Formats: sequence, C-alpha cells, structure tokens
Amino acid sequence: GSSTSVLHCLTTDARCILSSLYFAVFGVVIALMKDVPDAKGDRMFNVRTFSVRLGQKRVYKMMHRLLSTLFAGVGASFLGGAALPGVSSTLRVCRSIVGASSIAASVSVQKEAAPVDAENPKEVYGFYMHLWKLFFLSYIVLPLAR
Repeated sequence: GSSTSVLHCLTTDARCILSSLYFAVFGVVIALMKDVPDAKGDRMFNVRTFSVRLGQKRVYKMMHRLLSTLFAGVGASFLGGAALPGVSSTLRVCRSIVGASSIAASVSVQKEAAPVDAENPKEVYGFYMHLWKLFFLSYIVLPLAR
C-alpha cells in the first residue's frame, strides 16, 4: 500500500531522506519558536517548555541560528551541485534557483531575527510568522530540488 511506498522512500531514496530531514529540522524550529512568546504563561502554569527551562533568549538564538545554518548549508550544497561538470542546463538552473533562494532565506532569517527582543512576545510572534512564510516558500521550490 501507500504506507509501504512512503516507508520505502524514506529508507532508500536520498532525495526523500534529505527533504524529510530538512522539513523535520524546520518543523522543530517552528515548534520551539512558537513557545518563546508564551514563556511567561507557561512559567505561571508550570508548563516546562524549552523556553521556560533554557530561557527565551537562548531558545530564540539557537533556533534562528539553526534555521539560518540549515538554509545556508542547503544553499551552498545546491549551488555547488549546479557547478558540477556534466550537469545538464535544466538541472543547473533548478539547483541554482534552490541554492540562491536558500541563501536568500538564510540572510532573511538573520536580518529579521537581529532586532527582535526575545522577551517581547509581539516581536517574537512577528518573526515566527516570517518563518511560516519561509516554510511555505520552501515547499514552492521543493520540486526544483534535484
């Protein structure tokens, strides 16, 4: 059935594995970033989120750095893959688009994250919403990731 084919893809196809890992890391960043603006309430109700345990600033910094690094690594890999000898022009264009958009996303994460006060829920929420835009943009370029 379809669950067998998904499992087969996740265990044998490098593209499937890498794209799954990419979106898994991105998902973790979004999940942990979601808790940053809620730390005060979580603390009041004894909800032991990472933001409560490690501090809002620390979680915020770790997550935006992780995501920026993920984007930069993906960007460098695809740009490097586009420059390989013998790569078709179509594949070169696809890889260049994915690489350039990933580098742009990395810069965007750094630029948007820099002025945010991790203890200001409104500012963190604005950054969090920016991450969702990047998440959906990642799905738009996914078909080009070859």
